Amino acid sequence: MQSIPDYRRTAARRPWAELPAVLQLRLRTYLGGSITSVQPAGGGFTPGFAAVLGNDAGVRVFVKAAPASDTVTYRSYVRESQVVPLMPAGMPMPALLAAECLAAEGTDWQLLVYEAVDGRMPGQPWTSADLLAVEDSCNTAAGLLANFPQDAAGRPVAEDMARIPSAFEPVAEGGPAPWFLPTLSAEQARTFSGLLELCPEALAGDAVLHGDLRPDNILISSGQALFCDWNFLGTGAPWLDWVGVLPYVRGDGFDVDAELRRSALTRDVPADHIDAWLASLLNCMIDSGCKPEVASSPHLRSHGRHTARLIYAWLVARRGLAW
Repeated sequence: MQSIPDYRRTAARRPWAELPAVLQLRLRTYLGGSITSVQPAGGGFTPGFAAVLGNDAGVRVFVKAAPASDTVTYRSYVRESQVVPLMPAGMPMPALLAAECLAAEGTDWQLLVYEAVDGRMPGQPWTSADLLAVEDSCNTAAGLLANFPQDAAGRPVAEDMARIPSAFEPVAEGGPAPWFLPTLSAEQARTFSGLLELCPEALAGDAVLHGDLRPDNILISSGQALFCDWNFLGTGAPWLDWVGVLPYVRGDGFDVDAELRRSALTRDVPADHIDAWLASLLNCMIDSGCKPEVASSPHLRSHGRHTARLIYAWLVARRGLAW
């Protein structure tokens, strides 16, 4: 049986007790010198420290920390420390209070200190209110980021996705389907390959995008959707983040094609362009799902496989392909 990740419990994080003493001391300064509670973040796919820290006075902050020895997480947090201070006022995201790099035990550590937000992850299950909140925040972010510094906005999404080898070509030529998508046929693979060829046109745009929007990077707080983990910024069509969330929503039984027609973000987008984006995402998730398991992120590959299955089912339906 193929597993479905519980996105509230995907992380295997470094505990508070394993942070160097100099980091613990520094973090105490943000809470008046005393930390009496540590609530680890359960979601995510990196081993970096991430937790809500609190004191007896009820003051709380959300902290992320990673050492340079953890190359992937450290670079992500450094990227986040560079782009979040450039975000315009009113962005649907928690406020960054501080970002600093500290030396501890012979290596550099990147720290990020955010306001602690009372909220919950959407998708447990998805509701119409949560979906509308996400759409509203996608619209808000697209508008506010129109003047974001282009030299900090990252590469075009289409360019990044084109770097991923095609998972469809071998199947189109008669090779086996990925083990977690056994019904992927040669006919389907040829269709998806053709959609990948459309991506340079379909995904093109100057909009600044989150680039990694999924349920565990969203907090619903007082009816608003707040987007977290801004370390995969890229540029492209303004609707890409919105459509990238919808496979998860469809998995909970929503008519997401109706949402595409309703939303101002997508109602005028050609269907082939949306399908090209879905094919690109599917290719990315198949690529991830086929890679070896990662000891420091035990649910990363199951996330890729689960997401691939969701996108595949939707794309097959949208193209009217035979199963």
